[in-house]
Amino acid sequence: MTTREENLKKINAELEQLSDDELEQIAGGSIPQTAEDSQFLYKHGLLDNWHGVLGMTFKWGTFSKEVDSGWAKAGITCVTTPNPLKDNLYFKDGKPISRAEAYNIVEKKFKNVRDI
Repeated sequence: MTTREENLKKINAELEQLSDDELEQIAGGSIPQTAEDSQFLYKHGLLDNWHGVLGMTFKWGTFSKEVDSGWAKAGITCVTTPNPLKDNLYFKDGKPISRAEAYNIVEKKFKNVRDI
């Protein structure tokens, strides 16, 4: 099993090869969107609990790793960022995908099992 750091190195190397226009297509977005991702993944049974923006802000290191792990259960690599000016990045099979594509993959593979 690869570590988070190894995954980040691989992803960063792949990102260096993309143009600015290609990077724009895979944008996701920061603390609020990572909080939304945690709720989405929780609803689909990929996380044991979810976190709002406030929790995400104060326990970013722990909670963002949980979100990354939830995405990994769906076969998606997510690189989260706490910076509101930076975007989260989503990958499937080492290729960049949009956040909407990531959501579609989860919705097709996993039923909505919980309500918030």
